[in-house]
Amino acid sequence: MRKMILTTRQATFWFTLHQLGSALLVIPSTLVFIAKQDAWLAVPVALAAHLLLLLLYFRIANRLNGQTFHEHVVSILGKWGGGLCLVVFVMAYPFLTFTLVIRDLGDFLTGVMMPETPSEAIYLLMLAAVWYVVHGGVRTIGRTVELLFFAFLFLFVLLTVSLIPSMNMDYILPLFENGPKPIFLASISLFAFPYFESVLFLFLASHMQYIQQWKTVVVRSALLSGGMFFLVVFVVIGVISQGVVADVAYPSFFVVRTISIGGFFERFEVIVAVLWYITIFFRLSLLLYVSSYALAGIFRLKDWRSLLIPLCTLGFFIAPLTWPNTSVQMQSIRAWPYYTVLFGVLFPMVIWLIGSFRGNHGKK
Repeated sequence: MRKMILTTRQATFWFTLHQLGSALLVIPSTLVFIAKQDAWLAVPVALAAHLLLLLLYFRIANRLNGQTFHEHVVSILGKWGGGLCLVVFVMAYPFLTFTLVIRDLGDFLTGVMMPETPSEAIYLLMLAAVWYVVHGGVRTIGRTVELLFFAFLFLFVLLTVSLIPSMNMDYILPLFENGPKPIFLASISLFAFPYFESVLFLFLASHMQYIQQWKTVVVRSALLSGGMFFLVVFVVIGVISQGVVADVAYPSFFVVRTISIGGFFERFEVIVAVLWYITIFFRLSLLLYVSSYALAGIFRLKDWRSLLIPLCTLGFFIAPLTWPNTSVQMQSIRAWPYYTVLFGVLFPMVIWLIGSFRGNHGKK
């Protein structure tokens, strides 16, 4: 038994909003570009593959025995080998993702809502809010997510229900027009982004009282986020057709402009923006916390909070350099699965295999 920092409900809400994050706006166009009107079928396929991958993460979690994940990696690979691997992992995956999300936030706001606002001002305001909540610790993040998750859920249900009357089922048909291959290829995109990032949840396994609670949280958050992805992709295709979705950068934002009931129930773009702010806020908070917490453990710092300002500062200056325009951004999203497989599959696989070998060798 370990000291409980996160409750089951807090962790479930936090992990769910982290997985929704940026994907809530950009995933529909990515999936539709590959699978056309069958894109919604790619969601359950990706979710099933993700649940299978979780079995690998669960095996690693069973070996922690009260250690943090970075301590476990160091104990397996050695002080220098484990430390070097973890530094590369943290900087090349959670921290890089942190900077990409900041840039994505700036592009969205300056592109569709506040075109005259400098991106740097948006970066600074969001980073200040994220720094403040992460500096308060995991308990503060957990209590904050308990307050905002139900507001997010209410707005999500309101938008989904409002769009249903505008759906045209002809846009969904015919099923399997191009066979199962495009569905499988589209599911890989969703599997890689955001579900490969579930490996980061291993860094938070020690923050729960029992490892079984952590496993339950990871599965629940996957099912919740998967259900929401399914609804979003299905409804968006049904309302504006796959041809429009594939050509729009933010189809989830674009589709709510079609809501008009009775001439007064309309103009819901701001609600979508609020939904995205909430998910992005908690996505950034988890990425920043994991980066600072892991790096502090690797370098044996007394307080992980001392790394928050340096990491936020690096993120502020690196974010504008990540891609030159939206077109390059969409291309990078399609190439992202080949990059993330290194961290979401190969890295934990190596840790599990080496741990198994060392464990069997020790028994012999």
